[in-house]
Amino acid sequence: MALPEALQGDSWTKKTARAALPILIWCAKNGRAITYGRLDQEIVNRGLGHHVMAVQYGYPAGAIGSALIETEEKWGEPIPPLNAIVVNASNGLPGKGVNYYLERYYEPDESVDDMSEDEKRAVVEEIHEDIFAYQHWDDVLKEYGLRPIRDGIAEEAGDADEIETPGRGGWSSEGESKQHKKVKEFVAANPQVVGLTRNNSRGKTEYLFASGDKADVVFETENGYLGVEVKSIISNDPDLNRGIFQAVKYQALLRSEQKAVLSPPTARAVLVTERSLPAALQNLADVLGIVVYVVSVNSA
Repeated sequence: MALPEALQGDSWTKKTARAALPILIWCAKNGRAITYGRLDQEIVNRGLGHHVMAVQYGYPAGAIGSALIETEEKWGEPIPPLNAIVVNASNGLPGKGVNYYLERYYEPDESVDDMSEDEKRAVVEEIHEDIFAYQHWDDVLKEYGLRPIRDGIAEEAGDADEIETPGRGGWSSEGESKQHKKVKEFVAANPQVVGLTRNNSRGKTEYLFASGDKADVVFETENGYLGVEVKSIISNDPDLNRGIFQAVKYQALLRSEQKAVLSPPTARAVLVTERSLPAALQNLADVLGIVVYVVSVNSA
């Protein structure tokens, strides 16, 4: 067994590439492409890593492509660029980072960068056929000392690349429920649950802004302020959607307060919930730059 240099190391890219490779090989053997978002979903659901923006998977996909080139040179026979089956949900095509691997394998007359979408699609479809027909994917896993996944990927699972649109209305009637208050007080007393140190000062609840808005919790930190919007176990999906935008608002308000006293606008805001966000809402939070922390305070 010999793990290619492109897969060696403890960086997120290398570890994720090693975790993703058996998933991609299962897809190849079953004649299926997989979206960047769905790959993220599989990595998280299998306990192989944490959630990241779907587009970040271009890096481990590239590491897999480079590893196969190393193996191709070692074996003395061509190996299709497996990373080409990781595609965008919007158009079914791999990202631009795969173009090098497409050109190296397919050797088209012109650069893939210069192709129209239809031209690139024709190239990708032919390469996909080669990937699906390749008979030695199990040998690749054996060569790398990696195990195949035991189960498959369900066809009916939702598309993890979807981004929830901004919601207006339909929120749960949470108000200051006992569940909400319990989570708010818990977060204020435990700064470590939002990425701060345990010895950080207690958060201030019902922080009042000059605009009249109130944040559930605001921590004063070494680098400025951290605002927290809290959603309890009884919050429905529209309320979680709203919570993401409330965090966006609190971050802007905190930074405005810093600017007003001529301080660097370093404040951030996060969302704390009692359940994981649906994939589309998590993607919305990622797009808006809001980190989401999940805690367990109330019983379901």
